[in-house]
Amino acid sequence: MALARLLFVTGKGGTGKSTVAAAVAHALSLERPTLLADLDPRLSAAAMLLGAPLSGAAPVRVAANLEVIALNARAELEAFMRRIVPVAAISRRMLKSRTFGYVTAALPGLEAFLMLERLRIMAGDAALEDRRVVVDGPASGTALELLSVARGVKGIAPAGALNRIAHSVESFLRDPERFGVILTVTPEELAIREALELAAALREHLGIATVAAVMNRVPTPLFSRAELDALKPLPAHRHLAERREHTRAAARRARRVFSHAGIRMLDLAMLYRPTMSRAEVEELGVTLAAEMPTL
Repeated sequence: MALARLLFVTGKGGTGKSTVAAAVAHALSLERPTLLADLDPRLSAAAMLLGAPLSGAAPVRVAANLEVIALNARAELEAFMRRIVPVAAISRRMLKSRTFGYVTAALPGLEAFLMLERLRIMAGDAALEDRRVVVDGPASGTALELLSVARGVKGIAPAGALNRIAHSVESFLRDPERFGVILTVTPEELAIREALELAAALREHLGIATVAAVMNRVPTPLFSRAELDALKPLPAHRHLAERREHTRAAARRARRVFSHAGIRMLDLAMLYRPTMSRAEVEELGVTLAAEMPTL
């Protein structure tokens, strides 16, 4: 599995996207410095799983090789204005002006577009410093909109600074050495179908590579056929045991389907724990590290 410098984790809501992002970041950090970027500073689910108290724009170190940062779309817009208008007093006045508010309202994808530009810069910095970046992205539908926004900006701005940035962003997203997507999925038909559709849309319409799919919450083997038959006098118990085996069978079928689509699948076992915290994330990360190639 070829790993891009920046890995963007997305999937259907409820498939454990933030948990997987945190586990992937932990797995990579076992080999080299890694940054986990959370795109939702209001929730910062992946950051909270790792115990990172995010209170500002600076990265927080949670382990020797692992830092966490929450990115804010509005902050990226303000940073962009400071770059193109280096005089601080003028850029602040522009950001507060009513006219600028009209411009951002007319370009609803501008903040998302600048977020992609920030990810491009982060991947470049990571390459220079031999680090990895893992992004806890939005759920699949919103992720597809986000990753498509550069194409829309090119249509709105056929020339100038925004057009040049849009070309740079598109080139970044299409470069499998710099950018790749990890899909999260569970052994459920709807989640599997949505993940496959997203992978196809990314590949065919945007030229973006899917690095892998992570099948989350896969039950470990527990019952033999003879043991299931022995549970016939206990129908409720047998029902629970069979549900577990059916889930495992669904995971096996999904693995074949994803393999046929050219997508490698990694498994994460179901953890029967009352809570999900840093200890559980690190346990899952070690599992992923064992399945990933030597970095």
